[in-house]
Amino acid sequence: MGVNVPLKVLQDVATRWNATFYMLERFVQLETSTRGTMGLLDNAPPCLNSDEWIAIKEFCIILRPFEEATRAVSGEQYITASLVIVIAQGLKNVCEQMKNENYSIRTLGLINNILNDMKDRQNWGNIENSKTLRRCTFLDPRFKNLPFTHNENMLNSLKNDIVELTAKIISTYRSESTSVEHEPQISNQPSETLTPEVKKLSIWESIDKCVSQMQPSIETSTSPAIVEVQRYLEEPVLKRNSNPLEWWQEHKYNYPFLNVLARRMLCCLGSSVPCERVFSKAGLLISDRRSCLNTKKAEMLLFLNQNA
Repeated sequence: MGVNVPLKVLQDVATRWNATFYMLERFVQLETSTRGTMGLLDNAPPCLNSDEWIAIKEFCIILRPFEEATRAVSGEQYITASLVIVIAQGLKNVCEQMKNENYSIRTLGLINNILNDMKDRQNWGNIENSKTLRRCTFLDPRFKNLPFTHNENMLNSLKNDIVELTAKIISTYRSESTSVEHEPQISNQPSETLTPEVKKLSIWESIDKCVSQMQPSIETSTSPAIVEVQRYLEEPVLKRNSNPLEWWQEHKYNYPFLNVLARRMLCCLGSSVPCERVFSKAGLLISDRRSCLNTKKAEMLLFLNQNA
């Protein structure tokens, strides 16, 4: 308790995200110690000059937003899929702002390389075209339609897509309710006579027939879907640090059908990192010494290990 552990130099690992950033950041933290130690060594390796130290410090500033982005989309205890489009747009904006800063030529070259790499990568340019990511972002009350206001065609297409999905949920709910209401009742009492039942005439028969014919169809389910989506958009945008799942839990009665769609979509992952963590734990559980562990017990141990 209260003991400061000495910092050590970190090594870059090509297969790990942000490893280069962490290496440079630690190197900057140890600048004074490194320079002092190099000055005391008889056969010291070539030391960095002042311009190179400045470049490393600027590189840390450039790479820090990317480290923040990767940490955000790699989370497990919160929604991540709705963050992808927002983070991608934020990184582009940050890089554009950095181009106008008074950085060294070497640092400006790094910024331009990053921007060009973003433009060249097909996956990066198609992030906003992913229906899954767009739906998740729209159904997140922290963002809604705000990330798509720059593209009116995309915004209208996304809104129509959400309305269509909500209308299908409404139609399914109505069809299930109708089938339950019209389910034939089977009498348990034995019939006393075999005489055919005489049809009973009712004064309500004509109006009941008209009502059944006027029941909403799949097409008319669009109207309540439009109303529900519009009311959702008129709600105040949630603060960024708030929990969108708690918001949907509190408003599930105000938006019963949109809430169903939100629960389906917001469980999507923004990256494969959580899955890779599970695979890594599975590899630790099933080793050469535990190769006889049956599948059921391995799944139970993995579940307990992951949710402990």
